[in-house]
Amino acid sequence: MHYAKRMPSISFAYGMFIDNKLSGVCTFGMPPSSTLAQSIAGKNYKDIVIELNRLITLDNLPKNSLSQFVSQSFSLLPKPKIIVSFADPNNNHHGYIYQATNFIYTGESTNTSQWIDKDGKEFHFRNIGHYQKNNRLNVSLNKRRLDEDKINRVDIANYLRGYKGKYTAKDLDKIFGYKDTAAHWFRTDAGFSFPRIDDWTKLKTILNFDDTYDYVMGAYELVPCANEIIKKLGLQKVKIKGKHRYIYVCANRKDKKILCKTLN
Repeated sequence: MHYAKRMPSISFAYGMFIDNKLSGVCTFGMPPSSTLAQSIAGKNYKDIVIELNRLITLDNLPKNSLSQFVSQSFSLLPKPKIIVSFADPNNNHHGYIYQATNFIYTGESTNTSQWIDKDGKEFHFRNIGHYQKNNRLNVSLNKRRLDEDKINRVDIANYLRGYKGKYTAKDLDKIFGYKDTAAHWFRTDAGFSFPRIDDWTKLKTILNFDDTYDYVMGAYELVPCANEIIKKLGLQKVKIKGKHRYIYVCANRKDKKILCKTLN
């Protein structure tokens, strides 16, 4: 059994047979997030990024059989593809098989924490979403902006800058009762953050801006509060080592040359 003990998204699955006996499985599927795919290959090629998300074999296999199995799996994939995979040092995995099959090592992931349940077992963050779907724990509801990930952050920041007028970030923090928050609403770099839905309404009365983005910034749905779910389940966040990330470009020579130049 794979150490993760959960079913990933699987789009392609290949088996390794030795003497007509299934001796290994290699699966590929959607990356854990769309932002990961875009961070690797940019907007133009994010849709061809897939994750090698499970690789498991029997013990005591013939020498080099694992690397041969992975390579042959690549030959069966539709092309072009950009493959990402992770090796978890918290489970004593370092990605030696990826090194043996010419993956590009891109360093450690920035995720250095995880949730654990009352029994000390890993609780994947996606499972919080399952509890939110039917609100089985009967927690309070919070406003969540619709399609916030599709809103152009630079447009919003520049729009707010045009109405900022005499107000400084410190002035707005004082009005809203925040500390070092309002400044992020006007940034056009990675430090930008959206004003909360209720903050947007209040900010409009202060800066007196027009209705251009009222629907985009004000449309919301009610979702069960994630923090309350975490509290009711007794989850705790613990520090972990970042996972090793590897990339492989699976394409013909011409496409591979183009795709390698797009990698971030």
